[in-house]
Amino acid sequence: MRDSVTFIHTADLHLDAPFQGIGNASERVGRALAESTYDAFRRIVDVAIARDVDFVVIAGDAYNSRDKGLRAQLRFREQANRLAEAGIPVFVAHGNHDPASGWSAGLSLPSTVRVFASDRVERFEVVRDGVVLAAVYGRSFGRGAETENLALGFQREAADELAIGVLHANVGSNSEYDPYAPATLDDLRAAGMDYWALGHIHKHEVLARDPWAVYAGSPQGLSPNETGPHGCLVVEAVNAGAFSTEHVETASIAWARVDLDVGAAGDLDAVRSLVADACEELLGREGRHVVARFRLTGRSESHADLAQPGACADLLDHIRAELGAGDPWLWVDRLEDRTSAVLDMGAIRAGRDFATEVVRVADELAADPALLSELIAEVAAPVATALTGDSARDASGAEAALAAARDAVLDQLLGGEVR
Repeated sequence: MRDSVTFIHTADLHLDAPFQGIGNASERVGRALAESTYDAFRRIVDVAIARDVDFVVIAGDAYNSRDKGLRAQLRFREQANRLAEAGIPVFVAHGNHDPASGWSAGLSLPSTVRVFASDRVERFEVVRDGVVLAAVYGRSFGRGAETENLALGFQREAADELAIGVLHANVGSNSEYDPYAPATLDDLRAAGMDYWALGHIHKHEVLARDPWAVYAGSPQGLSPNETGPHGCLVVEAVNAGAFSTEHVETASIAWARVDLDVGAAGDLDAVRSLVADACEELLGREGRHVVARFRLTGRSESHADLAQPGACADLLDHIRAELGAGDPWLWVDRLEDRTSAVLDMGAIRAGRDFATEVVRVADELAADPALLSELIAEVAAPVATALTGDSARDASGAEAALAAARDAVLDQLLGGEVR
């Protein structure tokens, strides 16, 4: 083995993902979304060639569906050929989205592409200039809903100087993802690998460093829930046991979810301006296309106007037309009104209705911290603890909880009326 070995770790390419969660996208946005997974894979190959890496591993879900689309297979072969021309081998494990049992067009791939078997763990050697650089172990999913612990079948050969495990699996029972090929870190350690290249979880995460167990994350976020960085890992192994990783961004489209306080907005035009400013800030920060979902919050003079039938939809259409024509563009997928009416506490206190009584009781509790703490401890301690932790037990937390409860009741009583 050389003193240093470098490889690309990627997973969850999901080529040809349909992005069904995006509604009524423009033709331009729809085309960009359809191409985004291919763009991300091309950028991974660009990185591999530019860095002259020794090999590439794909830890499952290269394709988005069990019956792989022909376009996706042709585009995969196109990039595999680029790697082959650069002398870079590729090692592929199938995952739950693209199990080995799915349909394939049978396209011929370059001999530098090795696909792991689904009935056993396979071991391949990486050889460059006559020197064995690493042993790469992997196993594919034979079926989509794989419940077997595939990690138990991995075992390093004693003579390996550098051993890499490639597996699509839910390690550590991550509840946000399906429990496919469930495994524990102890299962991975027992196999004796130096580095585990994992797939299935779409967020980059280093689970352990003894041995290294790493999720590369998906190269392109696939839904509005997949915000944050998305890319591949450039991994360098030095003297077999010491690793360094560099996360390289490859997504052409970023996702964003924004809670925007429009309390200062006096009318719908002011709301539009606040949303437009937030969009410009997003574009400046990302420097690429963005699909964003906005939730408007706060007590605002514009609340009654936003609540008018069709107001949010018309405002959304205007913002899309205003911001969707740039390059890069920003597409507002949703604009959700969660604002509340402005409350004139003085007017409510001076009234004679039930809302006035609610405020009177709240004022009395606020003036007696001991009584307020006792009430929270007696009635709402379990809920308050679950939502806010220990903060609900101190004075400031109790006062905030009281104010929130008071305002929620007033909103219900007043029915959105500004008072």
